[in-house]
Amino acid sequence: MAKWKLYWVESDGYEDCFVVAKNSRSAKCVEVNMNGFNMSDVTAMRVMDIPDTFEEKADKKFRDWSKEHAPHQANRPDLHQWPWYADKWLLEDLGAQFRVIDDEEQTLLRDVVYAKKTNGQWYTYSVGARALSERNELLPQYDNYENEPRINIADQLHGAIGLSLTQCHEIEYLFSKSFIFAVSEKQQKKYETINDFFKGWEKKTLGGLFSAIQEAFDIDTDIKIAMDLFLEMRNKLVHGITTTQRYDIHTDWGQRELLVFLDVFLSLCILIKDIAASCFEVSIEYGSTFLLNENDEKVPVKSSEELLGLFISCFKLKSSTVV
Repeated sequence: MAKWKLYWVESDGYEDCFVVAKNSRSAKCVEVNMNGFNMSDVTAMRVMDIPDTFEEKADKKFRDWSKEHAPHQANRPDLHQWPWYADKWLLEDLGAQFRVIDDEEQTLLRDVVYAKKTNGQWYTYSVGARALSERNELLPQYDNYENEPRINIADQLHGAIGLSLTQCHEIEYLFSKSFIFAVSEKQQKKYETINDFFKGWEKKTLGGLFSAIQEAFDIDTDIKIAMDLFLEMRNKLVHGITTTQRYDIHTDWGQRELLVFLDVFLSLCILIKDIAASCFEVSIEYGSTFLLNENDEKVPVKSSEELLGLFISCFKLKSSTVV
C-alpha cells in the first residue's frame, strides 16, 4: 500500500487545493494550519495513491529549494517535503492535464476537472467514463484508473456521434412533417391539401419550426425548456462542436468532454423524439379528418393513445389560432 496519497481539499471555495498526505485528517490539517480554517470547515477527498518512488523525488526538490531559499534547513537529515501542497510537477507525473478556457484555469485528473473561475472560485465536474457511470447507475463502475492500459474511447465516441446525428435527422424529420403547427393565423397561407401543408412547413429550419410552434400553441414549461435545450445542443453538434477547444475531438481531454455531452444529448433525444412523434401523428389525424375529401386515400398511421395524450399534455391551442 502506498505511503502517501493525493487529496483534493475544499474549504471556502477559493482556497481549494491538492494536498499530499498520509490520510484525510493530515490533509485537512495542512490547510487548517496554513489558512486558519476550522477542521469542521474543511473536507478532504482522496484522489489517488502516490507511488512510493515519488517521495524521494519530492524530498530532493525540496532540499534543492531549501539550499537557495532556506539554507538553515537544507542540511537537516530529517528534511521532508510532505505532507504539503502538491506541486505541478507531481500532478503532471501522476497524469494530470492542464488548459485555460475563457480565462478559466482547469486541471484534469482521472476524469475529474478541477476548474478555477476568473473570480478565483473553484468547482469540479466529471467527464469521460467517470461521468457516464455517475449518470447511468446501471453501468459497471469504471475500474481503469488503477489498471493500465487505459481504454481508448475513440470507437465509442465515433459511434455516439453517429447515433446522435441519426437522432437529429429523425427528430427533425418528424417535426418538419408536423404541419398541425402551421394552423396559426400568422403561419397559415393558402393550404388546400396535406401536401401543401407539408411543403410550406418543412421548408423551415428547426429553429424556425420551434418559433412557429410557439406562435400557435402554449407549451408546457418543462417541455419548452427541454425543446430549447435540445435545439441549443443540436446546433452545437451540427455546427462544429468537435473543433471547439472544450470538445476538441483530436485531444484526449476533448474526447472525454464530448462523450459526456453526447450522453446528455442522447438522453434528451428520447423525450424529444416522443414529442416529435406525437406531433406527427396528430398532424396526420388532423389532415385525414379535415383536409381530405371523402374519396381521398388516407395516410396509413396506427393511432396511439399514449402519443395523443402526450401531445395534449404538452401543447395547448392559443385562443387566436384558427383551426
